[in-house]
Amino acid sequence: MKKITIGFLGLGLIGGSIARSIKKNYPDSQILVYSRRKNEDLIQGQKDGIIDSIFYTIDSHFTPCDIIFLCAPVLQNIKFLSILKPILSDSCIITDVGSVKGNIHKEVEKLSLGTHFIGGHPMAGSEKTGFANSSEDLLKNSYYLLTPCEATPKENLAFLQDILSGTGSTFAIVDAATHDDITAAISHVPHIVAASLVNMVRKNDTPDELMKVFAAGGFKDITRIASSSPEMWESICLSNAESIHRFLTFLIDDLIAVRTHIEKKEGEKIHELFSTARDYRDSID
Repeated sequence: MKKITIGFLGLGLIGGSIARSIKKNYPDSQILVYSRRKNEDLIQGQKDGIIDSIFYTIDSHFTPCDIIFLCAPVLQNIKFLSILKPILSDSCIITDVGSVKGNIHKEVEKLSLGTHFIGGHPMAGSEKTGFANSSEDLLKNSYYLLTPCEATPKENLAFLQDILSGTGSTFAIVDAATHDDITAAISHVPHIVAASLVNMVRKNDTPDELMKVFAAGGFKDITRIASSSPEMWESICLSNAESIHRFLTFLIDDLIAVRTHIEKKEGEKIHELFSTARDYRDSID
């Protein structure tokens, strides 16, 4: 394989983990990074040999790229597309790591970039953020969802998977609409619930914050993801509003039903709630 050049627009936890994996498996690869401002973590990444060059504008420096990863918040990734279009080589693949796909696919179609774009979403992460917390093993044994366009050449999809194979992920191909429903149900709504639970306690705690003091395993486990980036989750909620609204409505309806069961002391229905949830949760691999 020829020496490959990979660009990253933004480089945080997920993008940084991908970059580390690529550099490990393709040590001769060139890793180019765009950053809005000077970042000491990225400068350290350059000293460590993960990053080859850091740029503070998106220009012809990225024209040699074989693949460009969009690793900013979802709405910013969409804005990058029109900036990239004039400087792309004919063979360059654009992919992203965002957890919403519908909006970016619409912009790709609008800009006639279907032959270049393959949506991507590594189903891994951490409540920690930033390049400093990235790891070449972060994506290992996780699913990596890909949403190619109708115009995506098969060889481009195969090439992207090959470059990402060192992450240890399992690839799955889905369409953009299905992807957004999946992530709304298993990621976006749970993050909203976690944040809401934390704020419920915050707003109703005792004057001496005893709820906060005694918050232990169960509460901490279920709300761990509330420590994620507020900027990122604002962007996700605005980008996937339709699917989130639908699944949040399902959850609210279920919570109202549970409240009624508790109010009426309907033990059998309360038992069924926990029984069916336990069985389904235990069936998850």
